[in-house]
Amino acid sequence: MDAPRIHASDAALARIRQVRDNRRAPHAGVRIDIVARRDGEFVYDLQLAPPGDAREGDVAVDGDGGIRYHVPQAAAAYLDGITLDADAAGALRVVNPNPLWFDRTAREIQEFLDDEVNPMVASHGGVIDLLDVRNGVAWLRMGGGCQGCSMADATLSQGVRTAILERFPDVHDVRDATDHAQGTNPYYSAHTH
Repeated sequence: MDAPRIHASDAALARIRQVRDNRRAPHAGVRIDIVARRDGEFVYDLQLAPPGDAREGDVAVDGDGGIRYHVPQAAAAYLDGITLDADAAGALRVVNPNPLWFDRTAREIQEFLDDEVNPMVASHGGVIDLLDVRNGVAWLRMGGGCQGCSMADATLSQGVRTAILERFPDVHDVRDATDHAQGTNPYYSAHTH
């Protein structure tokens, strides 16, 4: 996909302009990313993107009202046709017509995580998100209490990884994309070089 189609309501455009004015960044764009898929919905990260602040792999989209949107290439297809809107309090929200996953295997792994895994890890304050399924590899990220937990590797390797490999024959590996050093109480130390 070249670039997703992104629309914005008048309320969303007004809110974006207000935030840009408050931050003294009148020409900033908006970066939109999908950071998780949880409970049958996308979880988004929306940030101001100052001019010249595009990240490698981003797709730039010129949208309504002269706003430039920055979207990671990996999320572009899932953001095609979205509309940004703002509620009465001014909070931006994304109205997305797309399914959570286009790929059948990813969709089934997501259902497994939502229905069977996350209710268990939620009792410890954690969550496990599917980021992608590429070339037979399921990429997961652990969050909440799982991020940085000393038992995170055991939970993934002995439980979740094994279950995914047994249930989904199209998947031959499960990898953890979590930065465990960034958890609220990390067991792993951040390494500096």
